[in-house]
Amino acid sequence: MAAPLVDPSVLPQASRVILVRHARPRVNPARPAREWELSPEGRVAARRLTAVALFEHADGFYAGPEPKMSATLADVAAERGLLVQTDPSFAESHAEGWLDAATFLATVGRFITAPVRPAAAGWETAAEAAARFAAGIERLRPDHGPVVHPGHVNPGAFAVASGGRVLTAYLSWLLGHTTEQAFQTWRAMRMPDVAVVEFSPDVAPRLVIPFGLLASPGAASGGLRLPATGDAG
Repeated sequence: MAAPLVDPSVLPQASRVILVRHARPRVNPARPAREWELSPEGRVAARRLTAVALFEHADGFYAGPEPKMSATLADVAAERGLLVQTDPSFAESHAEGWLDAATFLATVGRFITAPVRPAAAGWETAAEAAARFAAGIERLRPDHGPVVHPGHVNPGAFAVASGGRVLTAYLSWLLGHTTEQAFQTWRAMRMPDVAVVEFSPDVAPRLVIPFGLLASPGAASGGLRLPATGDAG
């Protein structure tokens, strides 16, 4: 039986964005990082995302233009009969050149702690990256409204895969994180990893699920689920 028609004006207007850090790429210093594909290990980890229950209500899958990002969500989207749509708004923060591990870590530290200044020559600032990413999210949110079922309503939900730096910059801007909190978020991220942000009218956005829980016991077998609106925080 079809669900009864409901006046959209009376529906709870919460929406959730599932933020996904891409799986591990095949590193090739001779090529720009934006061209890297997933490594064999990364492809296996991306496939495991199909068992993570928090994607069960997502009705849209988006990724930055880098191959490693769309590949991370490809299997999850396909399981639901959908394709991953690429969007330049969700590209990783722009960076140029190959840096050794120590130099890269120090440069990312500057990217996060001094968000309005380029961390190195050719680097997009954290503030610019966050604004670009936020504009993409706000453009998509109206396309993913509440989903009505007999007896209940689910918040609209969609997933976005991108890189760790821009995801960190976006969350820092959105949630008002200190630079120390932001740097710890970036350091704690896995490949892949997920976080969920909830938006509700007249209420500040909140982090429902933080990065770092994907490796928790039960997560890989579907144990990581979206709590009901109003739960967690």
